[in-house]
Amino acid sequence: MKVWINGMTVDAKGAKVSVFDRGFLYGDGVFETMRAYAGVVFKLDEHIDRLFGALKAVKIKPPRGKKYFKSIIQRLLKINRLKSAYVRLAVTRGEGGFGIGYKDDLRPSVVLVAKQFDGYPEWMHERGISAKIVDARQNDLSPLCGIKSMNYLNYILARFHAKESGYDEAILANTKGYITEAATSNIFFVKNGALVTPSLDSGILPGIARQVIIDIAGRLKIKVSERKVSPPELSNADEIFLTNSLAEVLPVTHIGRKKVGNGKPGKLTQLLAISYKSLTKSS
Repeated sequence: MKVWINGMTVDAKGAKVSVFDRGFLYGDGVFETMRAYAGVVFKLDEHIDRLFGALKAVKIKPPRGKKYFKSIIQRLLKINRLKSAYVRLAVTRGEGGFGIGYKDDLRPSVVLVAKQFDGYPEWMHERGISAKIVDARQNDLSPLCGIKSMNYLNYILARFHAKESGYDEAILANTKGYITEAATSNIFFVKNGALVTPSLDSGILPGIARQVIIDIAGRLKIKVSERKVSPPELSNADEIFLTNSLAEVLPVTHIGRKKVGNGKPGKLTQLLAISYKSLTKSS
C-alpha cells in the first residue's frame, strides 16, 4: 500500500513524519475521513469544503487549493487500485519546535492514506449496537467541537469507558447536560414517526452523513427536528441510529441496559439506511 506524504508517494511501512511535527506533538491539525465507492469518494466536495473550513478555524493556511487535494485523493486510489476504500486526509501545522507558540512561516504537512474498506461488520447493521451515555463531556463552547481536530483524546477516553462497561459505543452530553454525539458519529432518534437530531449549537460536528440523512428525510417527507435533546428523551426513543461516512447508518438497539423499541433495528432506520446506500451507488 502506498501513502501520500507532502507530495510524495511512499510505501506504507516506510511512511514517516517528523517527531517535531506539531500534529504529533500537540494534535495541531485537522483531518477528514471519507469513503470511496467504485473508486469515487462519496461527497468529496463537501469533505474538502469542511476541511478548508476547519483549516481556517485553526488558522492553518492550506498549502494547496481544493482541486489539488481532490486530485491527490483520486490519484492515490488509482495507485493502490482501490474501489471500496477508507480515505483519511490530514493536514498539520507542520514541523516546529517545542512550545505551543509558533511562527507563521511553518510549512503544513499533508498525509493521505487510502486502504481497502468494505464497511462495518454486518452484524452491527443487522442486530444493532449498544451505547452508553458516558460521564465525559463535550465542551459546546470550544471552537474544536465543530471541526475534525486531531486532538481526539476526549472521544478516545469516552469510547474506552463505554467499552470497559460492556457497551459498543459512547454517547456524550455537553456542559449543559444535553446530548451531543457519539465518539465518532452523529446521532438521530425517532419518536412518533418524526426524526430528531441534536442541533449544531449543542456542540456537534456538522457531519457529512448527518446532512445526507436530513436531505433524504426531506425528500421522503419525514419530519426532521434539529434541537437540544435531553438524555431521558433519547433513552425513551422508538428508534436510534448513528451516522458517519464509514458506517453510513448504524442502528442502536440498546441504551445502557434499556432496549430501544423492541431491541431490533427500527423500520425508519432501515428505510434511511437503504436510501443512503442507494445514494452512494447512484452518485
